[in-house]
Amino acid sequence: MSIKRNDIIEVTVDSLSFGGSGFTRYNNIAIFIDKALPGQKLRIKLFKKYKNYFKAGIVEIIKESPYFLNPKCLHFNDCGGCSFQNLEYGQQLKQKGNQVKDTLSHIGNLKSLKIKPIIEAKEHFKYRNKMEFTFSSNQWFEKHNPKEKKKLCLGLHPKGRWDKTIDLESCEIQSDIANKIMTITRDVALKNKLVPYDIKKHTGFLRQLVIRSADYNNETMVIIVTSKNDEKKLRPIIEELSKIKEIKSIINNVNSRKADVSYSNERYLLHGEDFITEKIGNYKFKISSDSFFQTNSKQTKKLYDIIKKEADLKGKEIIYDLYCGTGTIGIYLSKKAKKVYGFEIISSAVDDAIINADNNNIKNTLFFQGDIKDVLIENQEIKTIEKPDISIVDPPRSGLHPKALKNILKLDQKKIIYISCNPSTQARDLKEIMNYGYKIKNIQPIDMFPHTPHIESVVTLAK
Repeated sequence: MSIKRNDIIEVTVDSLSFGGSGFTRYNNIAIFIDKALPGQKLRIKLFKKYKNYFKAGIVEIIKESPYFLNPKCLHFNDCGGCSFQNLEYGQQLKQKGNQVKDTLSHIGNLKSLKIKPIIEAKEHFKYRNKMEFTFSSNQWFEKHNPKEKKKLCLGLHPKGRWDKTIDLESCEIQSDIANKIMTITRDVALKNKLVPYDIKKHTGFLRQLVIRSADYNNETMVIIVTSKNDEKKLRPIIEELSKIKEIKSIINNVNSRKADVSYSNERYLLHGEDFITEKIGNYKFKISSDSFFQTNSKQTKKLYDIIKKEADLKGKEIIYDLYCGTGTIGIYLSKKAKKVYGFEIISSAVDDAIINADNNNIKNTLFFQGDIKDVLIENQEIKTIEKPDISIVDPPRSGLHPKALKNILKLDQKKIIYISCNPSTQARDLKEIMNYGYKIKNIQPIDMFPHTPHIESVVTLAK
């Protein structure tokens, strides 16, 4: 029996695909089902046809999954922040581990590889140290949590709807302090009739609220993104938030561009200091408003310990920390290395890396600013330093640019440790790296983000 768009059929969900959709086959045709769980028997509607597969939505749950849980968050059914609060955590881990295996096998053609069991997170809620919320007048109507529409709402987008915002009462994956900050900010903004930014008309004032936290001294940073510099308008919010003792920093990022981003080169310190400090293992790290830092501090130590174990340092090694951000991995490994060289495209992150090394009294690190696809070849100073024994590679989700990959392979290091939050682009890059004589020695997935589709994968290659 052939199937076509708009057909309604009955299926049982086999697994979760990378990205979070339920997966099954019907007459050997692949079908990806939005919001489906493994083990569910469903009536589904095929809403989009591709060359080799269909996308579908749930019409009716005929039989619930044996792994189903009632979600903790009251916004879960509408919000795009979490995907699997309704799935047992053990099953989440199983599905993520299988996704790494399947992705490496299908995309990288890396079959018969032994993959270690995924490392779980002990904290399943309140684990995120950074959340970004949107101010909007275009409130999403929550079918499962209806409420009165206001002139300003603050929250996250529904999945696939960047023009709408869910007015969040709380977020279960961020701290209680962060939820308190979100509530106060919204209430004060409404009371003072502050106007949210309209992403279609490009009018209004309040754009985003970013909350960053650090476990070390229980410090929190609040970043308010606005369309223009107007501290007078923000003063009521600043006065209320500054009463919260955990808040060490309040910063105003001004983004007058159309691009809907929280990052800006124009920023103003409104309260306290311009950074917070986190501690991973024995090392303290400065986190400024736009610095990259792993968003789960507790799991970060586990991740860095994996990298440390895989590096197996004896004290004589030269390490290149590529895409080093604020230098955290290189600094974490520095005690057992001869020298660590870090490379990062964002200049403010390089500045923080230098400060982090100095604050931790690390004397064997040196950091360079530049894009990996260019800096390893074009920077004359880099040509004079030692070549690496080990390269730590932690690129963005898009993976390695072809020129960057080519430049890394020219370094001829004995070992590459590739960390990725996107197994599909990692698999693509691993396939190319192995063409140059490298063999995979270890694959270790780790769950950094419970209840989401995201997976961190650490792969060690050696010659």
